[in-house]
Amino acid sequence: MSMNYVGSISLMDKGDYDRGDSPAQAVLDKNARSVAQRIADETREELEKVLERVEHIYDSYENSMELIFQTQHNANMEYVNDINELEEIMKDQIKKRKYQQGLTIFIVGYENVCGQRLKLLQHVNEFFMENSKSVEEEDWFPKTPDLDLDDAAENIDQSLNKAEDLANRLGEINQEMVNWLSNYAINKASSKGKKKLEKALEKAKEDLGSLSEKLHNLQLDLEDKESKYQDLLKMLENKNLETQKYKTAAEIAKKKIQELQETVDKNKSKTEEVKREIEKFHETQIVAITQAHAAEVDAMKNEYEEELKKAKMTTTHR
Repeated sequence: MSMNYVGSISLMDKGDYDRGDSPAQAVLDKNARSVAQRIADETREELEKVLERVEHIYDSYENSMELIFQTQHNANMEYVNDINELEEIMKDQIKKRKYQQGLTIFIVGYENVCGQRLKLLQHVNEFFMENSKSVEEEDWFPKTPDLDLDDAAENIDQSLNKAEDLANRLGEINQEMVNWLSNYAINKASSKGKKKLEKALEKAKEDLGSLSEKLHNLQLDLEDKESKYQDLLKMLENKNLETQKYKTAAEIAKKKIQELQETVDKNKSKTEEVKREIEKFHETQIVAITQAHAAEVDAMKNEYEEELKKAKMTTTHR
């Protein structure tokens, strides 16, 4: 499920009110939201895939350990370094008769394989350690825009208060003019005077209508800025929450890998099934995952930086 959390803000100067580029600005804002949302969704999906892989490996290991413990009740297990050592045991008649008395499982080359597995797990752990550090230290999360939100909020509040005072004052002036003109018309009733008065009254009404329209447009612009300012606050809050989720996911992955390595170290002298599960986790898969993650992270960083530059250039031009 995708979570929309990307917003945008475009603060215009007074000279920009009549430019008529609102549709273009809306398209740019929509594109910026789409790109940032896609980057966030892809990053979250990739982290979920990594966690699923780790969980799958851990579950497989638990199942294999349970199978080995069940096998140990029914058979003896012997560990030999190589085939030559196994041949020597088979040539020794005393040992051979001893082993023939029951079921014995010989595991050849166990120590070498365990050493290789341990190195492989160490490489995997280092990979997650480095990626978790990059989550904590590298600057690949979206940066907070360089904007003094307190000053912006204060300016918007002041503008709205002035606009409200102006609207109230215009209403009072309008009523006073109507009353004065009405009284003047009654006191100076004449055909010629009435015509002049009607023209003056009509002109005053037109002027008031023009002023009211300009005031209304100004109020709409101020409300639009207030809405964009609120969107920016929500965007920053959601981005901070998303960043915390990424860090938490990386910590969980690192912790599970460390737990898996500790469990393997404690039980490496008892298991053969570990070989089948760890061999699946081949070095080529680790290299492919590392390269894919590095390429995707670099692509996301470059794409986001490009979009951020475009957004900054758009804001600067405005």
